[in-house]
Amino acid sequence: MTNYLQLINGLQPIDVIVAKKKSGLGRILDHYIVHLGNGVFIGNLKGSVKQVFHSELLELLQEYEPVKIRRFNGNHFQVQHAIIRARQKLGHKYNFLGFNCEHFANWVQYGKESSNQVKNGLWIAAGLVTIKLIASNDGER
Repeated sequence: MTNYLQLINGLQPIDVIVAKKKSGLGRILDHYIVHLGNGVFIGNLKGSVKQVFHSELLELLQEYEPVKIRRFNGNHFQVQHAIIRARQKLGHKYNFLGFNCEHFANWVQYGKESSNQVKNGLWIAAGLVTIKLIASNDGER
């Protein structure tokens, strides 16, 4: 637990903790939670964007392992705008393809709702469908 406390204490406002599940299939995905500053966290988890209190974060870190910190490289003015963006989304519903934890973290840090994991997953799915269609057409010749 000391490592987690050191991790949390080293965060600056709008830094993002990127974590993976410690076990299971969820290990292939990255999970994101934003540090607003002063020990306040916010994330798109458990159904919607919500504030995550320190004790709840420590509970989450029992199941998730931080793999990196994505630092925010903005000035004070940019930090304030990012905090406003984060709070504007409080209560916004989670949607795996349209607004997940990565979409939210990117919205807060960069002002763009995007998810590379979703994009990559869709490209992989499209590729598999294409291969399946090509393979099934080869059998008909």
